[in-house]
Amino acid sequence: MRFVLDHDVDVRVGAVLRQAGHECWPSTAGLAASADDDTVAVYADDRQAVLVTHDREFTRRRMKNTIGRHVRLDCEQPDAIAVIGNHLAELVAALEREHDVVMVVSAAGVTRHAGQWE
Repeated sequence: MRFVLDHDVDVRVGAVLRQAGHECWPSTAGLAASADDDTVAVYADDRQAVLVTHDREFTRRRMKNTIGRHVRLDCEQPDAIAVIGNHLAELVAALEREHDVVMVVSAAGVTRHAGQWE
């Protein structure tokens, strides 16, 4: 699976994803650091990649207007490595079944939010 990390995600999360055999790169590798959230979402979707972020507001907007696959890490940045590592198999299995979806990953597990448009 392919993942794009939003600017607010620790690059060590990418290392966890790559160690599990996935492709992963920061959004700044293909976009300006000042790119807006919608541009980042379209960039990830155009590359058949899952967008990973900590940004709560960005995730709320994606829940209302879902573009591609979006994952919000609902944890503090220092905990993100453990949270993603602990739930990666469950997350990937869920992401493989759907395209337009938002997933929230926390210490408690993975929560799915179906894609919609308002």
